[in-house]
Amino acid sequence: MKLPSAMTLCFLCIAASWCAAMAQPPPPSVKIEVTVDNSAVIANTGVGLFSGNFDWHLNKEEPPAWVNSSINIMKIDDPKTIYLASQMSPGHLRIGGSEGDVMIYDIGKHLPCKPGFCLSMDRWHQIVQFSQETKLQLVFGLNCMYGRANKSAKWDKTNSDAFLQYTAQQKLPVYGFEVCNEKEHDVNADVMADSYHDVHDMLTKYWPQASSRPKLIGPDENPDSSFLEEFLPMVADIIDIVTLHIYTGYGLDKDLAGKITTGAYLDKYQHTLNPLVKIISEKVPKAEAWIGETAAAWHSGQMNTTNTFLSGFWYLDALGTAANNNVTAFCRQTLIGGYYELLNKTTRDPNPDYYTGLLWKKLMGTRMLRISATVNTSSLRLYAACSSSDIQANNPGSVTVAFVNIADVAFLASQAPPMGRVGTPQDLGTIEYHLIPGDGQMTLQTTAMMLNDKLLQLDSDGKLPAMDGVVRSGSVLVAPKSYGYVVFPDANFDVCM
Repeated sequence: MKLPSAMTLCFLCIAASWCAAMAQPPPPSVKIEVTVDNSAVIANTGVGLFSGNFDWHLNKEEPPAWVNSSINIMKIDDPKTIYLASQMSPGHLRIGGSEGDVMIYDIGKHLPCKPGFCLSMDRWHQIVQFSQETKLQLVFGLNCMYGRANKSAKWDKTNSDAFLQYTAQQKLPVYGFEVCNEKEHDVNADVMADSYHDVHDMLTKYWPQASSRPKLIGPDENPDSSFLEEFLPMVADIIDIVTLHIYTGYGLDKDLAGKITTGAYLDKYQHTLNPLVKIISEKVPKAEAWIGETAAAWHSGQMNTTNTFLSGFWYLDALGTAANNNVTAFCRQTLIGGYYELLNKTTRDPNPDYYTGLLWKKLMGTRMLRISATVNTSSLRLYAACSSSDIQANNPGSVTVAFVNIADVAFLASQAPPMGRVGTPQDLGTIEYHLIPGDGQMTLQTTAMMLNDKLLQLDSDGKLPAMDGVVRSGSVLVAPKSYGYVVFPDANFDVCM
């Protein structure tokens, strides 16, 4: 029996956990039918999409946003931090930021260091050790402004050369090195390309075996299509990964909280990313595309906004958008630091977006599928994928849908028709993961989050909760102003086999 080309899924807008939290009858709902296409994979993302960054910001920068959060002084031998970061594996740990182009490596002869911006080799070993203990692939941004007098001046590569030689001699495992951070307006494209060729030569010299050689990554640019179009052809034969920095909003915007749950705000990510990815695929088709730095707002984010449940509307939507555009890593700014951190800098407890990203890693696979709805609305945002390899191991052909509902109403759908292989029952059944605010008042700007009807928090030993889904049959229940995931374990999609 040939499989149908699409599967109709049912979304009913009212989650039981929402009703319990609000102690109110269900809100009004809108009928909607959602279809996932079984005919083809539309994009491929990476198993390490859920990734994070450390930065170099000093304590005095926008206090208390960065107190004790610079990777140069941060406590990274903390067992709780190591444990929580390790749960992100096989993701990436990026060390970068604007001050990366101020940092000097304390090896050999070098220019004087500015206070706080001298990386000792002891600290470098500690950073590498953290990446090894967490099993996160380490990406490190090199200072491309060392000794550079102006945007057309040649780079003094001596300090980076000594640093790379030391790293190779010590056999320190590094996944890749970036060159420059957001310098598209400070360094001419051809001059920057020369620096990339310098680093490529150094990597080839110190790691002669291609299989163990760190990747060449960059340019870590803010959205600038003209710069990409000029720069990429000059490095097309040497660059492995092209990185973009995308921030949707501004941390000092007093209206930021209200904007995040609007379609116009969330749509900006697709409008910004898509044309840049097209340039990458045209100019350097062999290179991967990464989001090297991103959050709901730049300028360190915004307290009580980008570190709360509210941020998750942007985060899950941006993860889905990136995956649909063949982005293979999504490096969240930050793992620790600023007001957009995944882990609280003081307690090291997870903020809501950490749990959301962890569920993406657990449930969503790398093969993205086309999904559509009978009601054309920007309020219910849907992303579909073949389920993760862990789910596929027991349920081949399973499908996971990520949803973001920014509406104050829900969406009600009719029962799904039969589909799948011979013997597939009428009722496919679902495993559901509904995320709602955990303060009991449905306050979006809270750091408490519930998964279904359970508050997400570490146990007394600092370990994560089980984060299990709820097995249901019939219509899927989705609350207003909520987001989450639905797994269809018996979908039996050929394209996912």
